[in-house]
Amino acid sequence: MLKKIYLCLLSFVVILALGSCKKDLGNYSYKEINEVKEFGGIADVTAIYGERFIIKPELKFTQDNGTDTTRYTYEWIYSGGNGLGGFALYTLATTRNLDVRMSLIAGTYPFYYGVTDKTTGVKYRKSFTVKVENKINEGWFLMCDVNGTARLDMLAKTTTGFDVVKDLLGFTSSGLVLKGKPKMVYSYNTGALVGPGINLPYGIYFGTDQSTDRVDPDNFKWQSKYQIRNEILGPVPPNFYADVIMQAGGTRSYMLGDGDIYNYNRSSQIKYSSPLNFIAAEAKLFKVAPFVATSETVNVEIPAIFYDTEHRRFVKHIGTAGSCTVIPDPAVQNKLFSFSTGMDLLYMVFIPSGSSGDVFSVLKDPGSSKKYIARFNGTSNAQSYYAEILGQDINNADFFAVSPDLGYLFYNVGSKVYEYDLSLKTSKLMLDKGASKISLLKFYQFKNGKYTTGNKLIVCSYNPGLPEGENGTMEMFTVPTLNADLTLFESHTGFGKVQSINYRER
Repeated sequence: MLKKIYLCLLSFVVILALGSCKKDLGNYSYKEINEVKEFGGIADVTAIYGERFIIKPELKFTQDNGTDTTRYTYEWIYSGGNGLGGFALYTLATTRNLDVRMSLIAGTYPFYYGVTDKTTGVKYRKSFTVKVENKINEGWFLMCDVNGTARLDMLAKTTTGFDVVKDLLGFTSSGLVLKGKPKMVYSYNTGALVGPGINLPYGIYFGTDQSTDRVDPDNFKWQSKYQIRNEILGPVPPNFYADVIMQAGGTRSYMLGDGDIYNYNRSSQIKYSSPLNFIAAEAKLFKVAPFVATSETVNVEIPAIFYDTEHRRFVKHIGTAGSCTVIPDPAVQNKLFSFSTGMDLLYMVFIPSGSSGDVFSVLKDPGSSKKYIARFNGTSNAQSYYAEILGQDINNADFFAVSPDLGYLFYNVGSKVYEYDLSLKTSKLMLDKGASKISLLKFYQFKNGKYTTGNKLIVCSYNPGLPEGENGTMEMFTVPTLNADLTLFESHTGFGKVQSINYRER
């Protein structure tokens, strides 16, 4: 580093003449200034997004020990995108030591540390590089119940497994505070400009019984314009929240809230707007159950099936249509049940079988405790199964899930999980969680084909005897053929009572 000096002018005369100059005859004296001769403790480094990031420089000066911090100012500067395709310089901190929670999204950033001597006004800089990694880049979102209120936890994917991140929104200083009871969590590739004032190409939605909001997909930051009502063009009921948000193929998605259906089709630039839950010939809205039966896989485009709770019937929505249609009953020789069932829907899901998959539903006779399984193809309307469920203690079932490849119906009664064989019409006790209580059963449908564990039974439970907020467990089981016993595939614990799950795919 070149030595900085003061040039003290004792006598200085400059004579300017037309086209000529004379030698400077003045006398000078030189005085050395205080310099930073060494920046110790600063080198290229890796930081983790959302975690504490500390650098403590070891500064050595030529004329003092640097302990008089009032003599110096400090700055930590980095180069980052300016949102216009270029770059700009930003100040991260103005303290001698850097001690922050890393807020920069994943990437590599040129940094420099600046020290200015206020006595001379001379600044000294040390350049280095910070690589920011995001350990919450991918993994399971867990919408949990903690003391009756919602909290978002996460199983963040690492190179060796998953790490538990409790209270993800607090951990990332999101700014979003969840109020009310947990309802849902969902993420998918929405495409750009999905709502007024929102320019987020990937949707991450967190919902309670008071509101539904999305956050920035890179840093989980929240703004008031990210409220779900801002994605709906038109009037929205007060205190609106979504019960379900679901991708449908690669171009559509559905949102269900307050018994209404909204559709977003990014290829046709159709926004969430007027509800679809009416039949054109009837010209009257009806309410639907909080289920959507359609494929979430990006390369499969099929109709979506809903259930009209007022007329107790299955209805269908196709493509960009502005309303639903009634599903006609098949010919007598092919009819197993009427699509106007007259029953209450307890559960409905799409299962990928054959070329276009099937709709699997559990229905209850409103006049008795009997429950039935109805299975049909949502595209062709072909019916393949209908029968009463004769499983053990089925009348007291809490949750349901259907094996996508084997077709078994799983249900739980309290802490016990049963497998029901539709062909044999028998049930088998597969799991007993003892004192723990089950909060969710599910087979998860991955969207982009990267993962192949969608045939694992997910059982979420919690132990009331353990501390609230860290007594939840999520287990994944392999389901064998021939009614063989479940085998544990994966297990995680240490979070809240899981009510809804979603995997952030990368």
